[in-house]
Amino acid sequence: MWFGLGRPVTSFNREKIMAEQTQGIRSKWLLLTAVVLGVLVVVIYNAHIRAIRQEFAGNKISLVKVTRDFKRGEKITVRYVEREQIPRSSAKAFGNVLRWKDLDILRENGGRVVNQPINKGQLLLWDHLLDFRRTRPSSTLREGMVAIPIEFDADQSLGDILSVGDTVNLKGMFAIGGKSARMYRIISGLRVLNVGGRGAAEQTPGRSARAGSMRNYRKITVEVDEDVSLQLSNIFSHMLGKVQLELRRRDAKLPADAGQINPALTTLATQARTKKTRRAGK
Repeated sequence: MWFGLGRPVTSFNREKIMAEQTQGIRSKWLLLTAVVLGVLVVVIYNAHIRAIRQEFAGNKISLVKVTRDFKRGEKITVRYVEREQIPRSSAKAFGNVLRWKDLDILRENGGRVVNQPINKGQLLLWDHLLDFRRTRPSSTLREGMVAIPIEFDADQSLGDILSVGDTVNLKGMFAIGGKSARMYRIISGLRVLNVGGRGAAEQTPGRSARAGSMRNYRKITVEVDEDVSLQLSNIFSHMLGKVQLELRRRDAKLPADAGQINPALTTLATQARTKKTRRAGK
């Protein structure tokens, strides 16, 4: 047979043409399949990302962040704050924070007077506001938490740098397992409720020592979990000397084990060391 410009169409040519056509059809199907799979991947990926975002948004809480520095006695209004979102699971660690839904309190009466210095970028606490004590002070304790006093030597105090709403670490000297005594960090990230017998609204930074400065205080009050409070009491009975404080930067991220006993001290947390036990151990 002849085909085209006098070119014979042999059986071999016919098979070759059919093979080329078949390969072309197969390539088109492969391309179409790849396009469909690509579209499906994009759709599934976007749906997955959307689900993650929705879940993440549901697990976040909106707080109030200060956008400039404030001195004690200044008024803070909505003009100087912005929304700050954090994971809901982390909210407990930030203390008695003002939530975004409560922002109207900064609109009333031209704002609220702050009772202590506040730094730019810091989360606003109810403790910062002069008139936040609408109910008893104990109402500021979070669910499942208790307030306990921490006493130390006055020369170990942190001075005027420490204020209500700050977080501190506790450390002390222990001799464990017959080994030489050494310093341990007992617990980290405890919220300060009271300094030297004064609450947030009573602190007066900058007063001289003669006028009753806060520099010489020897006791603070902190907030701890109810169970941890009992563990601390047991641990303190084993301690050599008194507690020492470490002040954490106010906007520093709390460690994952904040508010929990140092695992190295767990053996001391289950049993108190009484005076009789101490004499027997000497």
